[in-house]
Amino acid sequence: MKKIKECTISRTKNKSLIDYANIYANVEKATLEQISAFELPLAKLDQRQDDKKLERLRDRGALVRNNSKSIVSNNRISSACEACRTGVGSYTTFVSLKCHRDCYFCFNKNQENYTFYLQNKKNANGELAGLVKQGVQLTHLALTGGEPLLHPEETVAFFQLAHELVTDAHTRLYTAGDFISEELLKRLQATHLSEIRFSIKMEDSHQKRKHILSKIALAKKFIPDVLVEMPVIPGTTESMKELLLELEELEIFGINLLEFCFPLEDAKSFQDNGLELKNPPYDIYYNYWYAGGLAINQSEKICLELVDFAMEKELKLGVHYCSLENKFTGQIYQQNFDQDLGELYILSERDFLFKTAKVFGKEQKKVISILSQHQMAFELNKMYDYIQFPIEGIKLLGTNNINIVISSNIVEMEQNERLIHEVNIEWTTPLLFEESAL
Repeated sequence: MKKIKECTISRTKNKSLIDYANIYANVEKATLEQISAFELPLAKLDQRQDDKKLERLRDRGALVRNNSKSIVSNNRISSACEACRTGVGSYTTFVSLKCHRDCYFCFNKNQENYTFYLQNKKNANGELAGLVKQGVQLTHLALTGGEPLLHPEETVAFFQLAHELVTDAHTRLYTAGDFISEELLKRLQATHLSEIRFSIKMEDSHQKRKHILSKIALAKKFIPDVLVEMPVIPGTTESMKELLLELEELEIFGINLLEFCFPLEDAKSFQDNGLELKNPPYDIYYNYWYAGGLAINQSEKICLELVDFAMEKELKLGVHYCSLENKFTGQIYQQNFDQDLGELYILSERDFLFKTAKVFGKEQKKVISILSQHQMAFELNKMYDYIQFPIEGIKLLGTNNINIVISSNIVEMEQNERLIHEVNIEWTTPLLFEESAL
């Protein structure tokens, strides 16, 4: 299957298909125009991820997860990261969004009620108790911020309650590490905290980073799994390699390398560092819940290089690359997993989108004839001049030279009404199509 682009469209004289494909071309064009308003340039199209690097990692034995959106140097990955793929049983909250740091790339300003929660605290314990009372099955619980340890009493109380209400849940705490102390770690240990994730800022001085490393070493004495989670900024490759070696010496569980993102504001800080946006900015254009932004060009390339470095050095440290796209799949799963759209659709285990096939214009006639012979269901759409049918019907078309559109869809609820929203189309033919690609 191939993404439908102008060069793909030009191969066919099927006007109805061309008109339909142009709808998506116009959506992409409008989105790119909106992105241009942020005044941070898009990289050239040929500067995207090096597919050969990904294949090299796969051949070397890297764990390639979630439709190649998550890559691990070995099998050492937090169960919380595994659960993130679908989001089932996962619950993350915060006490407040207040933070003593002022990172120019912070996403928090995109969160709902950001200003309110700078000055006010959320009733995280009340929310958790409410979920448990409702019978929500929870397997992974997390407290983030802001900086949770600006509120040490509330932080400890949250994990105490978590252990009381959901004893077997995996619990984790996110922190910059500045306020970690032995006394606080002992209190967190008493709550049976499963995991702590530190954020290391590469823009900090070498001395400051060493200080945080000492906090990480201290945490390892009390908390079962200690990790680092941080975005990877272009231009920091060698410093990041040094950091991986330092973390290996500390014998911590692992590090999550996050794709560096532009949080849709303060473009000047990114411009001053010579940064550009990844192009194309999304695999699929959609309104995602994740309060992030737009991926920065070259960050993914460096992350893959760091995973490769970890494998070359045979580090026991689990080095996990988590792309921006990796964070979207939980939302897609949540919207689609319990839906039944009928016999024309199948749910992809690869990306959790509902798939169906479409054929346009004059090519419909032959498809209708074949499907009718095999008593396979189909629907006609007069508005856009296509026939829609199940993916399994493609194999019935044999060697016929027919342009097929593979349609990807997500379920939305609007005023208690279920809507099927098509989010992507790809081109194939009966000869080229491989069902395993779904």
